Amino acid sequence: MEFGRGMKAQTNYAVPDPAYYLQHGVQLVRVPVQIDRLVPDPGHELNVAVLQELRGIVAADTAAGAITVVDPHGYGYMNKDGHPRDILTDQSGRADYVDLMRRLGQAFAGDGHVALGLMNEPHAGGDPAYIPIWNDAIAAIRQSGFHGTVLVPHAHWSAASDISPARPFPDGIVDLQRNWVLELHSYLDPDGTGTYRQAVLSPDIGVSRLAGAIAWSRQSHIRIFLGETGGPASPIGVTALANMFSQVAAAPDVFWGVALWGAGPWWKPNYPMRLDPIDHVMRPQMAVLEHQIAPEQVYLATDPDVPEVVVTIRLDGRAVADDAHVQASRLQGPQAVPVMGTLPPGCHVMQVVVHQSNASNAARIYLVGSTWKDRRNSDDAFAGSNNGNITFHVRIPGKDDVINGACH
Repeated sequence: MEFGRGMKAQTNYAVPDPAYYLQHGVQLVRVPVQIDRLVPDPGHELNVAVLQELRGIVAADTAAGAITVVDPHGYGYMNKDGHPRDILTDQSGRADYVDLMRRLGQAFAGDGHVALGLMNEPHAGGDPAYIPIWNDAIAAIRQSGFHGTVLVPHAHWSAASDISPARPFPDGIVDLQRNWVLELHSYLDPDGTGTYRQAVLSPDIGVSRLAGAIAWSRQSHIRIFLGETGGPASPIGVTALANMFSQVAAAPDVFWGVALWGAGPWWKPNYPMRLDPIDHVMRPQMAVLEHQIAPEQVYLATDPDVPEVVVTIRLDGRAVADDAHVQASRLQGPQAVPVMGTLPPGCHVMQVVVHQSNASNAARIYLVGSTWKDRRNSDDAFAGSNNGNITFHVRIPGKDDVINGACH
């Protein structure tokens, strides 16, 4: 919704459908939207059609338990009659920008699953110059009744490599609700632009570019939204992305969230960071993301004379994985099936439900093991599935350990 010119949906711009990503366990969807589309006439009402498109995405995300980041794309400018106005130097542009944020806050004031970005990649000045404008916008958002998270951008294209304890993001952001995070962006090509005209040179480039910001976050106690990152499908690009995601996953005290660029149907197949499948085949960058989302696995097998058994994995009554076509024989190696999401402490009920088989009704599915804590690989997992189901409990200890007693 951020590129191109014109106001006709699916002709001048694409309205993304988050279904594919939600099905794969994504819990945050960042929706960039061009400011000119949000408010074609600055200082006046938001565009009704665009607002409805955003609300449709928010509704789908919310139903899946995901957060939607509504992200105004203007790069620090508010256009009017086709002319750009720098919000740092044009007072009318600044006033119209703050009014836009007030209207956005009002539009999503009652939605607890929405976060608001202030501006994508401002770059006409430094952070100290922008901070008074961000404070005006935050005040307007809070006065509108919006209580969700606000994402404050770092200037200079939001480059994460700028920020470190030696070069901190300056003090001065005021949010009376104390619910803001700093948005940073980081790509893996040599110049950090994300154009990938040059190849990724090191599998550790993403890790090194975030190291200073992580150290600053822990020192300042301000959390980070890695609002844009991504890499090409080359082996070194995918490895660098995986290494960076492991770094992020190891710092939950630092990262509020991460958004991987670029999803959506209009990216061409040769676009280096395309995430949508090509010919129904998952992109390697998406596989890296899914591995971080769904680090848990169940290991399943069938009888050796059964070509395939199709199963659904349910967690606490909810399907948490695409239907799995299990072809592995119990006499050889089992088949790993990823399960989406991280389990909170407590007792959970896991079911493996057989709902389709090209074998006889007596076909069995075997649960060989799982990767969760305190779930042993035991012979009782081989209790069969003549009735189509295997049910077991997953026990996740709490911070101070423990769930008293066993799961029942």
